[in-house]
Amino acid sequence: MSPSPPPVPAHDDAHELQPRGTGGFQKLPSNDPFSPSSSPVPQHPQQQGYFSPPSGPYAATPPPPQPYYHYGAPPYGAPPYGAPPYGAPPYGAQPYYGAPPVAPLVIAEGPRGFNRPLWLRMLIGPIRVPIFSQLSALVMAGVLIYEFVRFHQLTGDIIETNPFNYMIGPSFQARGRFTPCIRDVPSFPTSTVISDCYTSNQTCTVKEMCGFGGFETPDQNFRLILPIFMHAGVIHFLINMLTHLRLGVDLERALGTPRYVVLYMASGIGGFLLSAMLSQNLTVSTGCSGALFGLIGYMFIDILVHWRMLSHPWQDLFGLFISTLISLVLGLLPGLDNFAHIGGFVVGFFLGITIAPMRPMATRSTQVVTWVMRCVALVILVVFFALLVREFYSAYDPSK
Repeated sequence: MSPSPPPVPAHDDAHELQPRGTGGFQKLPSNDPFSPSSSPVPQHPQQQGYFSPPSGPYAATPPPPQPYYHYGAPPYGAPPYGAPPYGAPPYGAQPYYGAPPVAPLVIAEGPRGFNRPLWLRMLIGPIRVPIFSQLSALVMAGVLIYEFVRFHQLTGDIIETNPFNYMIGPSFQARGRFTPCIRDVPSFPTSTVISDCYTSNQTCTVKEMCGFGGFETPDQNFRLILPIFMHAGVIHFLINMLTHLRLGVDLERALGTPRYVVLYMASGIGGFLLSAMLSQNLTVSTGCSGALFGLIGYMFIDILVHWRMLSHPWQDLFGLFISTLISLVLGLLPGLDNFAHIGGFVVGFFLGITIAPMRPMATRSTQVVTWVMRCVALVILVVFFALLVREFYSAYDPSK
């Protein structure tokens, strides 16, 4: 058989072959100064950047980088961007080091928004001291103490025992949202005698029970506002304070006092308006539950706004939905004003769309859609309140 040709040497690098005149390509000697094998190419240390940590001889002592905080999913939404985990300081922001691809939203001194001027933080947040939440809690406690003192002056007792007030408090017949004190009710004129004025053994007229100097025509419209700061007893007060001093404090710190006051008071008034329109004439309602349900309604909007900042958004949304549903079901029990709860929730939900902050890292199209939704929600709120006021003052006897 014929001899096989000599094997052609395999080369991994084309730089090992150099042209030599007519001799074609020839491999350079190993001691050639231009050969990569004789003098390896120096490997420069990889510089620290947005995606890679420091490496090489400088890995042991890297310069201390200054973090900035990136809220929400960084641009393009592709790995390794990913949404930062919830709970990383501050308020769910994920620190990144190196040169950012976009201008940072927040400086490193603190959570998002704390670099704003003080006057701006007082208006739109965030703030450190929840003034309204703490002050209103003190006002509610003081009003409850006054109710005990006033009831003792009228009856000689501290709490109502005939019939027994299971909220451990005085009688609240004349201390809340009471429709005959606000507008004319043909079935209950001001001269109507009520058998259980303060206790079951006392009688008085509607005019006497409404108090505040009496009136010729029922016009105590403030009873749609003042009952927000009143409670039926100690148990009622403590239950509401659990939400007022936890959820309320956190929301006021995030929104700022003015926006929080608008959310709280509008939800409370809307709840009492819906309750007054749909409840029976002699039903008395008091407490800040409607305002607190407005805060819960806002929380649904807050979760949607910060969806990408939450580690488990679906779980948070489902948990909030279940807890709200349970609270509304419990509101069907006797003695609870579920109409006020529903009215406050509706106002808080749509008002939340109006006053909630812009979504972090929102694009121009997202901002336009957000402002359109704010305008639509504001129109819905105005129509809702207008219908409630018109129906309440025009429907003289909603019990029929």
